[in-house]
Amino acid sequence: MMDLTEEGNARAVLVGAGEPRHMGELRRLATTLGMEVVGVVEQARRDNAGYIGLGKREELRGVVEEADAGFVVTDDELTASQARTLERGSGANVVDRTELIIRIFEVHAGDAASRLEVELADLQYRLPRVKGRNPELSRLGGGRGGSGGGARRGSGEQQLEYDRRVIRGRIDTINRKLRREKVGREVRGARLKEGATPTVALVGYTNAGKTTILNAMSGAGRSTKDRLFETLETTTRTVQGTATANGSEGAHPDFVVTDTVGFIRKLPTQLVHSFASTLEAAIDADVRVLCADASSPELPDEIATVGRTLREGLVGGDNEEPWDILCLNKMDLVGEERAWDLRAEYPDAVFVSATGGGVGPLLEAVYGEISVRRERIEVLIPHEDYAQASRLYGLAEIHDQKSTEEGLWMDVSLPRSASARYSRYRVPG
Repeated sequence: MMDLTEEGNARAVLVGAGEPRHMGELRRLATTLGMEVVGVVEQARRDNAGYIGLGKREELRGVVEEADAGFVVTDDELTASQARTLERGSGANVVDRTELIIRIFEVHAGDAASRLEVELADLQYRLPRVKGRNPELSRLGGGRGGSGGGARRGSGEQQLEYDRRVIRGRIDTINRKLRREKVGREVRGARLKEGATPTVALVGYTNAGKTTILNAMSGAGRSTKDRLFETLETTTRTVQGTATANGSEGAHPDFVVTDTVGFIRKLPTQLVHSFASTLEAAIDADVRVLCADASSPELPDEIATVGRTLREGLVGGDNEEPWDILCLNKMDLVGEERAWDLRAEYPDAVFVSATGGGVGPLLEAVYGEISVRRERIEVLIPHEDYAQASRLYGLAEIHDQKSTEEGLWMDVSLPRSASARYSRYRVPG
């Protein structure tokens, strides 16, 4: 992130109007981009002309001048006319929630697909606002830029139409590239399923600690800084099971775990494409784990937001919970009394503190869900086919095994998709 002291005044006043307002979350979004929040102005009623009423705009101007703020950040997306009215009234650059989130995504996008998705969102946001571009904001956080044919400012209607045509052309190009990327994801997903290795998707509200959980499970060294949208692309790792050469009781299979983009309230429609791979990973997963921050004061609302987003993408509005395991993370940040309340309120949840590596209960819950999706069979594999037996380590849950004269007898739980492979070795009974 760039040094904002060299890029101008990054002091910001937050503005929220209507019900409900989420000013704490808006503060975190602003600070994630590198802004210094120096004031808050709220109004219960939303004004059509300037987001907040004339009197509040005058109050806002006073707060901006007193705090020497360079930005006003709103908790909702504004129309171009609302932004202009608020900017004139406040005397500061106006940034709405949508543009703020797009800039955060721009800074954190790590792979080519994520960068394309963010650029697409940026262009779709800019298209109806060609005249209202905020060059100051793009410098905050060291934005990657590269909007690839973005609109140039010009005088007159001809220049405006040219700028819009350039933007539409770039949008078409990005959509073609993203369609190719989707095909690639589908191919990779098909290969993953062919392997019959169980798949687990970590989904949840942004900053719930999904990446920390992934690291604790798999030993991956991904960034886990305390920032919103620290993870923008899905990342897949293999978690080694506990199967051993002697097939001890309770041995567990390997599984593949995917860390996904965190959800958030008022998700900008322009960024829906950025969640495509997340929803696909959740749809295809054998087990879905909803990770939530147990220390959040808005825990129920955050769980509901993730559930609603998943439900819309997975089951088309069904009322059933669209996850298999609810994992309440960051229990180390919760007091004893609050912990008791959470256990009473969420009796079926798994409680962990992933920062200290304490994900044992979650691993056991995942193995339990994997087991439900498996078929338990006994097989007798001849010694000359030992290669088939060796493939079961890491794939199957091995309950017992012993060597006999005829071959290796094993009591295993297999993914139903793989059990047909071993039907010829199955022991009748």
